Parts: sequence; structure tokens; C-alpha cells
Amino acid sequence: MKQPSASWQLLRTLLRRLGWMLLLGVLLAGCEREPATLPEQPSAETVATSPRPSSSSIERTANLRDFTLDYTHQIPVNLAEIQTAVLVLQDAIRTLLATPGNDSLDAARDAWLQAHGAYERGALDRYFANLVLPQSQALELFQLRYRINQWPILPGYLDAVEGYADSGIVNDITVDLTPENLRQQHGAFDLSEATLGFHVIEFLLWGSNSDGNSPRGFEDFVQIRESESADSDDGIAAAQLPANRRRALLSLTSDQLVLDVEAMQTLWRNYSVDVQAAIPGMDAPVLLDRLMRAMTEMLSEELLVRSLYPMLNGDFEDSIQSPYSHSTQIAVSAQLSGLDRLLLEHQSAAGLNLDALINTLSANFTDFFYQNFDASKECLVLLYNEIEIPENIASAQKTEFAIVECINLVTNMIDHLDQVRTSL
Repeated sequence: MKQPSASWQLLRTLLRRLGWMLLLGVLLAGCEREPATLPEQPSAETVATSPRPSSSSIERTANLRDFTLDYTHQIPVNLAEIQTAVLVLQDAIRTLLATPGNDSLDAARDAWLQAHGAYERGALDRYFANLVLPQSQALELFQLRYRINQWPILPGYLDAVEGYADSGIVNDITVDLTPENLRQQHGAFDLSEATLGFHVIEFLLWGSNSDGNSPRGFEDFVQIRESESADSDDGIAAAQLPANRRRALLSLTSDQLVLDVEAMQTLWRNYSVDVQAAIPGMDAPVLLDRLMRAMTEMLSEELLVRSLYPMLNGDFEDSIQSPYSHSTQIAVSAQLSGLDRLLLEHQSAAGLNLDALINTLSANFTDFFYQNFDASKECLVLLYNEIEIPENIASAQKTEFAIVECINLVTNMIDHLDQVRTSL
């Protein structure tokens, strides 16, 4: 991808400041939210004067309770899929470091794509968990998400980039490469100064690869032994040479990714019992609110706020999730497939999925929502496959039209979900 002009740089700076404000707002809002608890029992007077719920309302509530319980039991299965994928990635990276070559590097890259796709398929689970976990655990989940999948990242904070051959932790021997130090360095001064997570590994495996056709070569991972460096590197210990530090950073980062995914599994396992115990005391509007808000917040935050809105304002550098592997379209497709999985795969005890339950409230849900859902997926995949910084007014207008089209389709989905959510 070509370097942005000065005007794009200014816009990017403004959007980054806005991003800090949005993040602060999210955290403050999270602090105000109460954990999922059983609703208060109504007084005898209220019970006497309240209208009796209809049989259809009672049945809907029962089905939503069964469905939501089924979903909470499916979340650890989805987390296990992520864990399996990151373990495969860890093993592929170990093989690459043991036997650097084109085949082992390609295998590590493929394992990264598979693991990151598995993680993004679980995006909706994390938004749902954020709504039902106690606030302290929701904050812990937020911190884990930041360690696992922060983007954008600052590649020059990690390794050499074009024009800065000695930049980054890889070239700074004053930075000790230890698990504890990497955790301390991660976002210590700026959110984008990441030392952990999928996208740090992505940059290390692919390099800048700005045009999509010039990824890093396996030679960057060939170990330099002490005897090979003694005469040519001013007495610097072999372990501190850039190639060896890059190897160490890649190994440590993949190990920490495995640990953080395990921590996410443990977090859900420890508190899901309380969540499941609260569900039988929730009525249909509350249950539907949790499920719908998880969907709308994922669509809004992941697609609109973090990517499409900044892109519309000219920030093409920081609004692309996976710029080094050029696989953002895969990540977005995975996020949408997680939404599709929630609507169509999970079922209540009566065999009803969420799509069928919603159709009892909105007769045109299937036609309207899925029309926008399918069109959104096609629009987003095409956009992220072809996006580049516009070179002139004509290309800028074409790019802007494509972005606005995707924004409108995603917004249509969000609006329709909100209409259903408020219909009870």
C-alpha cells in the first residue's frame, strides 16, 4: 500500500484522538453497567394488578431461555476451537524456527490465517459475554481482547521498516525479551505500540508487505550462531543480533497468545455458571436485549467505528485490520459467519433457532435482514480485497462510494435488529 499524503496523516491523527475518546466512553459505560442478576420479585399488589401474560408470550420466554442457555454452553466449545487453532500456530512457528525455509514459513502463515479466522468467528461470543459478566470480569475480558487482537499496531515499534533499518525492539538490545517485559511494553505509552497478539505475529511473519507481493523471506528467521557472529558484529552476543532477537520475539509472542486464549477460557468457565443461573429469572425482553445488543455492538464497533468510518475520513492505514497478510476480508467474513451461526445453528429445547424466534416478532426479518446481510458480506469482501489509498479525485470518489455502500448495508442490519429488540 502506498504511503498516505500529509492530509491523510492529519486525518489519521484526528481519528486516533477520536478513538481514544471512544475507548474512554466504552470503559466508562462498562463501569456503569451492572452484572447479570435475577430480576427483583414483584410485590403482591403488582402481581394482583398486572395483566396475565399471554400463552404466546410465555412460550416465547421459555424458548428464549432455552436458546440462551444453549448458547452459553456453546461458547466454551467455540473457545476450544480457538485454543486448538492457536496451538497449531504455536507448533508451526516452532517448526519454522527449527527449520527455516519457504515451506515452513508458508505453513506458519497458513496457521496464522486459520487461527485468526477462528478467533474472529468468536467475536460475537465476546460481545455477549461483555454484556452478561460482572463488570470486573468484563474489564478483564476487555484487557485480554487487547492483548490478543490489538489493531492497528505500530510496526516500527517491533522491527525495521522502510527508511528505519534499526528501529524496533528487534534492534534495541536494551529491551530484554522476556514474557514479563513484553507484557509491560504492550501499549505502555500508546495503544498501537503492541508487543503481543495476532497482529504482532502477522507483521513478524509477513513483514510490511505493503503491496501484497513482497512478504518477508525465511532468511530473516535463520539463526546466527555465536561462532558465525564473533568476527563480524563488534563482539555483540549472538543472542542480541537482529535475526536471533526476531526469532525470540516471534516465539515469545506465540507462547503468550496461547496463554491469553487459555485465560479467556478460564474466565468464561469460572463465571458462566452464575450467568446460566440468572437466565431462568429473565423474561423475553431482557434475553432478547442481550442477544440483539451483542449483535448490534459487534457490527457497530468492529465494522463501523474501527474501520469503515475512519476509512471514509481518509484513514486507510489504521482502518485495515490485517494489512501485512492482506486478509482483512477473511477476518470480516469470519465475524459475520459468527453472527450467522448464532441466528441459525443454536436451538432451544423445542428445536427453534433464533431466526425462527425473531420471526415471531418481525414477519419480514428473514427477507429484510438476510438481504442486507448477504449484500454486506459481498460488499465488505470486495472492499477489503481492492482497497487502496486514492491517487486522484476520480479514484477517491469511487472508493468513497464503495465505503458508503458498505456503511449503509451494515447500518440497515443494525437498525432492523434494534427494531426487533424494542418490539417487546
